[in-house]
Amino acid sequence: MCNVTNIKALDSKVIRNILRSMANEHWSVAEALDEYDIPEDLRPQYEAQIEECFVN
Repeated sequence: MCNVTNIKALDSKVIRNILRSMANEHWSVAEALDEYDIPEDLRPQYEAQIEECFVN
């Protein structure tokens, strides 16, 4: 997994919290985005940044 502080996130605190929730609560990306009320138009950008943490 990448170091989240190296990602130029839309909101790095939200990205870190989403990743933490995914691990702690066993949520999918979609469930985490729902829980954090990420607007539909921003979801593709958040999904791409989260994907960077898991894909080398």
